[in-house]
Amino acid sequence: MRIEFQNVHFAYKPRVPVLSDISFDLETGDLLLILGQNGAGKSTLLKLLNGILKPTGGSILVAGCDTATHSTAALARHVCVTFQNPADQLFASMVRREIEFAPRNLKRRDAGKLAEEALSLCELDPVALRHPYDLPPAQRKVLTVASAIASGSSFLAFDEPSAGLSQLERRILDKVIGSLRANERGLLVVSHDLELFLPYASKVLLLHQGTLVFLGEPQELLRREEILEAAGLKLPALMRLKKDLGIALL
Repeated sequence: MRIEFQNVHFAYKPRVPVLSDISFDLETGDLLLILGQNGAGKSTLLKLLNGILKPTGGSILVAGCDTATHSTAALARHVCVTFQNPADQLFASMVRREIEFAPRNLKRRDAGKLAEEALSLCELDPVALRHPYDLPPAQRKVLTVASAIASGSSFLAFDEPSAGLSQLERRILDKVIGSLRANERGLLVVSHDLELFLPYASKVLLLHQGTLVFLGEPQELLRREEILEAAGLKLPALMRLKKDLGIALL
């Protein structure tokens, strides 16, 4: 199963492009790390995946379904997208119900099992009966990840999943990403958190002002650090220190 972006363009207003001529493909089992400065088009790219937005040029295929002609509900069987702000996603009155919603709505035969596994993997069992908005913001972020996992969709897309997390939630997210990779889920992750996600990435996509300036393996990006800098990004201080000392980053 795969996702294919074929010469994709998108603009909210005519002649004001947000994304221009974006092409890439992703298989289940891959993790695509999407990098770029704020405003580069990263979140827009994720919204194109599940049909919230439709391309103004080119085509996007998700498991063979053209996002321009399939509804968000139909695409949700194959790809689940989380948003930067949990408030844009959470709505149920209980953590467990929030996690159960997607697999039940998608009529997964093993909906209960999917929800319980996601609850356990994300270490939310102790708060399963609480209201999502009684949780601290970092834990709400983890809840959105758990809800996506429980969907059973082959592809999961996370928008800045580690932003605002404490070390505890970062540890949980690290474990979660490792588990999803081991289980051959396809992942698209928008993040500035190179330390956490670069070691798991099979591909890196770098956007600059809506254009694709790099698509390749993490090792190649590290060898060509000038590409990062040209797009206004830098390696985190710890990764820079390790590189200067000759310590392997991946």
